Amino acid sequence: MALRFALAFPLGVTIGKWTRVFAERQPGVELVVTPSADPLGALAAGEADMVFARDARADDARHLIPLYTEDVVVVMHHEHLLTLEEKLHLADLEGEPRLTAEPSDALMRSVAAGDGIALLPASVAKALRRKDVTAMRLEDGPTSQVGLTWPREGQHPLVDEFIGIVRGRTAHSSRNPEIAATQSAQAAQSAKAAQSAKAAKAAKGPKAGKSGRPAQGKRPRPKR
Repeated sequence: MALRFALAFPLGVTIGKWTRVFAERQPGVELVVTPSADPLGALAAGEADMVFARDARADDARHLIPLYTEDVVVVMHHEHLLTLEEKLHLADLEGEPRLTAEPSDALMRSVAAGDGIALLPASVAKALRRKDVTAMRLEDGPTSQVGLTWPREGQHPLVDEFIGIVRGRTAHSSRNPEIAATQSAQAAQSAKAAQSAKAAKAAKGPKAGKSGRPAQGKRPRPKR
């Protein structure tokens, strides 16, 4: 049975560039990639070995590597009065009805219907974009951090391999387990060969001159 490695990721996070490299380097592994509205829940339930998550934190149960931070934007009806502003600040949103449902097409339909505004990570707003909804950046708004997280207990053996891919390590990096093992063996073999050559040279003794006697340095000519 092939080894299975499962990943989950939230809306707006693009992971294809990493999963493609992983599939190329690990062709014998069954890679399962699943979009999820609750990646941390999938991780806790054992449905995924690693997940990409928004605004998660490392704790006693899981490790976390921060990857990048993105702006949070305001989404509103495309004819909303706020769209007339050149720049938006949090203070400009006071008094506006706020929609706080989970990001979805249904939420964007409510925004398009004029039911209120919503704050979304920029990539989520882009993934759910509509012609009748405008997204504007907040000058002093919050940010959203995307990270890669996995359990502290029962870590999958391919976790380090995937981390290396996300961090940009090549297939020939010494952090790659197979490459590291090969490099280690080659280094040990080279060291052994060098030691053998040194021992053989020492066993031959000093180099002999033409007379068969050990070569000696030239003696200075006597002064006349």
